[in-house]
Amino acid sequence: MKKSIGIIYTAVFMTACCVPFAAAIISPASETTGKEDAAKMPELFSDGRLNDRIGTEFDDYFTKSVPFRPQIITAQNTLSGALLGKENNNVLTGKKGWLFSGESTDEFIGVRKSDRSIHNAAETIRIMQECVTAKGMNFVFTVAPDKNEIYPEYMPSGFIKSDENTLSVLEKYLKDDKINYVSLKDELLSVKDNGAFLYLTGDTHWNGLGALYGYNAIMKGLGESYESFSGTEYSVRNDWYGDIAKMAYPAAAPACSQYYFDLDYSKLRFLQPRAASSNDKLLEELMSDKEENDTTIRTMNPAGKGSLYISRDSFGRAMLPFLVSNYRSAYITRTRSFDLRAADKNKYRDVVYEMVERKIDSITDTVPLLYAPQAENISGTKIKNDGKNKILVRNEGGALKVCGILDKTKVFDNSRIYVSVKIDGNEKIYEAFPITETELLKTEEKSDYGFTALIEGLGDKQEKAEVTVIVK
Repeated sequence: MKKSIGIIYTAVFMTACCVPFAAAIISPASETTGKEDAAKMPELFSDGRLNDRIGTEFDDYFTKSVPFRPQIITAQNTLSGALLGKENNNVLTGKKGWLFSGESTDEFIGVRKSDRSIHNAAETIRIMQECVTAKGMNFVFTVAPDKNEIYPEYMPSGFIKSDENTLSVLEKYLKDDKINYVSLKDELLSVKDNGAFLYLTGDTHWNGLGALYGYNAIMKGLGESYESFSGTEYSVRNDWYGDIAKMAYPAAAPACSQYYFDLDYSKLRFLQPRAASSNDKLLEELMSDKEENDTTIRTMNPAGKGSLYISRDSFGRAMLPFLVSNYRSAYITRTRSFDLRAADKNKYRDVVYEMVERKIDSITDTVPLLYAPQAENISGTKIKNDGKNKILVRNEGGALKVCGILDKTKVFDNSRIYVSVKIDGNEKIYEAFPITETELLKTEEKSDYGFTALIEGLGDKQEKAEVTVIVK
């Protein structure tokens, strides 16, 4: 039986491979699938020199330009997923029609990041919390769990869930550091036990109901009064085309059920982006399955109270209806860097940092735009700028930036890194983010032993500063 299935699959696949070449003469280039960038013909010369990547770039261009590509991918994935149970286009076909992202499988089976890497993520959150609370604002950090964390029973056979992964280790560090952390995993698992479906079958994200429970857990963690939207009427419509469904079956993605809540937006006003017609229409566009124009969203709502700054990813987008209805003013951003300059200016009451589980490692991809907090009574190993330790000191926008990569033999898994600045005999010590400035240090990969500190208030005394790095 298995041999027959393999022969059928091979025959169909080989036939499909011949179609594009026959169609190339009469058909225009194919459009992209899922979240791919559009195909672009490579240039022979780049920056005045022969393009040494032309082979790789042309291969990418040709692959994305094949006629009938969405139809071919759909047919291939339907066959291989249904007959062979394999991963296709980074999408796993699970049980009962559930799809899962291939990016989440490492976390699921327990292939986790190094202890130092996870420690760095936790320390980054701790420093962020200290900076935020020092300004008199509330802070919450939360992680949106991967779909297979909540619904492991629908994963394909052969995948065994591990008891320990990056998130579970991170949670231990967060507890030790006394981070105001909201466990959405615990919240959603408790709700799931009541029979509720909280994630989209053909998407990596939670549905509107899951987002509502996530919103309520975050609001409770902030410790302020809030609108829970308990008892709010909703409808369920089978009209959502999920991100991984479109990747796996670009020509015929199956729709899945989505929750839509009946909320009053009559007083809501968008400051950014501007509504071309009505606020309801703009919110509908922002909440669609296209994920467009949602990098920065600023709203005012006289019916709400308090103010919010939330740095979030695509999971946070599903919470938009509740956030903009609850808060009088909201700044909702989706950027690579946690940027509190807006909060510095407007003094937000609540600050939330949300990250999806499979992207925890990206917490230390970009240095938060925050000045390094001052530390007291710090002692440890002093590091010199030598062949094994690379330390860079420079002026950046009137502030002093100190960054580098240290010899890993000098840094333990739980070491913290500080920067001592001595001017005219007076010393001040600042805590650095355990994040590598890859561009400044001209390194292609971030290091678990990198650090960055942006120090303000030195003015014209920067040139006199004696800088020393301390590892505790």
